[in-house]
Amino acid sequence: MIALHFLRAKGREIVDERGQPIRLRGVNIGAWMNLENFLNGFPGSESALRAEFARRHGDERAAFFFDRLLAYMFSEEDAAFLQSCGFNAVRIPLNYRHFESDMEPFVYREEGFRMLDRAVEWCGKYGLYAILDMHTVPGFQGPDWHADNSSQRSFFWDHLHHQERYFALWREIAGRYKDNPAVAGYDVLNEPVSNAAHGRFPAAYESAWDKINSVYRRVVSAIREVDERHMIILEGDYLGFYFSGFEAPFDDNLVYSSHLYPDPAIKEGVYPGVVEGRMWDKEALTQAFLQSEGAQFSLRHGVPLLVGEFGTLFIHQEERESRVQVMADMIESFESFGAHWTVWTYKDVGNMGLLQIDPQSEYAAMIAPLLRAEYDFTRMAGEGKRLLEAAADHIAAVVGDPNIDKAMNRYLFEMSVKENYLHSVMLPSYVRLFEGMPPERMDEVLKAFAVERCVRHPALDAVRKWLPTT
Repeated sequence: MIALHFLRAKGREIVDERGQPIRLRGVNIGAWMNLENFLNGFPGSESALRAEFARRHGDERAAFFFDRLLAYMFSEEDAAFLQSCGFNAVRIPLNYRHFESDMEPFVYREEGFRMLDRAVEWCGKYGLYAILDMHTVPGFQGPDWHADNSSQRSFFWDHLHHQERYFALWREIAGRYKDNPAVAGYDVLNEPVSNAAHGRFPAAYESAWDKINSVYRRVVSAIREVDERHMIILEGDYLGFYFSGFEAPFDDNLVYSSHLYPDPAIKEGVYPGVVEGRMWDKEALTQAFLQSEGAQFSLRHGVPLLVGEFGTLFIHQEERESRVQVMADMIESFESFGAHWTVWTYKDVGNMGLLQIDPQSEYAAMIAPLLRAEYDFTRMAGEGKRLLEAAADHIAAVVGDPNIDKAMNRYLFEMSVKENYLHSVMLPSYVRLFEGMPPERMDEVLKAFAVERCVRHPALDAVRKWLPTT
């Protein structure tokens, strides 16, 4: 057991109880207590997957499937591995449905807390600070899949019932972990999109600052009723990007968090080079971070900045060295600034993970046709993507409004088709892959996610260069 101490914000630093500065350098445990389609390899949202699996296979087999999947996505062996790499923090995305049913609001599920308790215990054992991240809330704080949202509408911001459940759940969580120093803090709302009650379609986005400021004040107040020690982490609006309308810090133990996914990290193209019509090199990448609203807010108010998510999308094999360099250059800019950081993400099917399932595994072979089908609609060489872009352009031309942004219109049309229709078509195909599969074989298939079977991506080495033990 490695001794961990309670952390708190002090100016732009985070310090422990002894006043010693701590720099949090970690990873996100994505696709564990909040499943995500492109990380776990299924189409659609987690709740849609769970419903379809139970409908087709029955509750017992569905429970077995998800138990085995989650068991291999993160275990004590993973915590030990992360410690061996030199990380000192993990950000744990949480889906509220592990802790509360929509049909039994304000009644808390002990099985969800037992799972999280084990993870926090492992973190304490291996010297990893756990950042508890509420990734999904009742009514959806954002319109996309990572909020377990199939609707592309965000209802949380305009429904008091959803908000009251959210405040109460955080009060419950904080009450349980208030005396645990292995918990670094509470990241209260992942990637909020405060003004998407009617969708996020091609118009200039404007944050609903009155709504998000009010929610943040109320959730901090709810937590402080039971826990005065832990740091509380507030993310920027619009997926962690916007900070300009935030109130000044109103609690003496707040950390602010931005998410960064610049074009050379996630769009097709080689870095350094021209990506999406702009020249990107180390200096451009550094300036993009320094000029971001999160970095500017941290400097203006003298508060710590956590880059809670950043990472690279591994699209083409020939871009691998390029993506590793993007990762290294981003971390260097964070380190120079004094920011804390957690990479997105630890483990997945091959899209963003520092660890990835073996491409020769049975699970990889099973899902490969579905991934190819999706890539046809989401990658530049795909015929489906070409058709979607043509359809989006046609819609804009017929509407005839010059204010419609061409690139945003194309992107959001693609997202809408993918999330609302394509994934709905593909989801039964994924679930049928397990039809008639004996439990022993299902367990073996899902063991592809076990740490000892995963492949280390070269990006892991780029990250480890910044970790103390290496």
